[in-house]
Amino acid sequence: MSGADISSRSGISAHEYGAAWAAATAALEAGDLAAARTLATSIADRSHAPGLERRYGRAKHLLARIARAAGDPAAAEEALRAALRAFTFLEDASGAADVLTDLAEVRLAAGQFGDASDLSRQAVKRAPGNVRALTVLGYAQWLSGSPADGESTFEQALHIRRDAVAALCGRGQVRADLGDHRDALTDLDRALRLGVPAAEEADVRSARALALAGLGNLPDADAEITRAVELDPNRARTRLRRARIRSLAGRLEEAFGDLQEVLSFGAAPVETATARRALARLRTL
Repeated sequence: MSGADISSRSGISAHEYGAAWAAATAALEAGDLAAARTLATSIADRSHAPGLERRYGRAKHLLARIARAAGDPAAAEEALRAALRAFTFLEDASGAADVLTDLAEVRLAAGQFGDASDLSRQAVKRAPGNVRALTVLGYAQWLSGSPADGESTFEQALHIRRDAVAALCGRGQVRADLGDHRDALTDLDRALRLGVPAAEEADVRSARALALAGLGNLPDADAEITRAVELDPNRARTRLRRARIRSLAGRLEEAFGDLQEVLSFGAAPVETATARRALARLRTL
């Protein structure tokens, strides 16, 4: 079905809606973002009428997914705000919570951790058992400089769903950073067994390397941090953890180099501040 097939504003039947929705989601999954956008826009346009608010909200939510896949956070946020208005009008707490969580993820990806925390808190307030909202809140708390709060929030998510991979990854990383190495390894190894998304593997591997180093297993730690760097060579978090591992191994000059590289990356403020503090400590040794 082409976008032109459903482009009028005369309304959309249930059959047309189902067919167009299936075509739009299939195009998104196939990576044909232009076709997905055309179809989803047509659904939204023809659903922007009294009595069709749910369809309109879902179409705008789909447009946000398409915009995020295309690397356009501004368009994603605009679509998510429209979806949020629709679900709020419908008093659909679950739908609003899902949209707020997506908004929080957009802000999290932009390094706006305070905004991400506020948005995910709103999501949790509307849907207290929403594991994804709790997980995003945990990441926002941790990355904004409150790792203990983040760990507690990850605990809540895992109490609801013990095999929530994203929450396991988050709690494992926090535990590694805080020095709880044995429990960190338990979380991270479990997450890897369950299947970690490719985009998260470098962080999981670098945290696992830090935990291994903290337990005195420097050869395995070195192998694991090398793998993490190969997965994402310019990731600031990986370099920060490699600096800690190298410091533990007495390789202070190499650790110093890692920290200097973090400062050159234009990293998030919390990572830049961490690198500066670590450099100041190294200079006293």
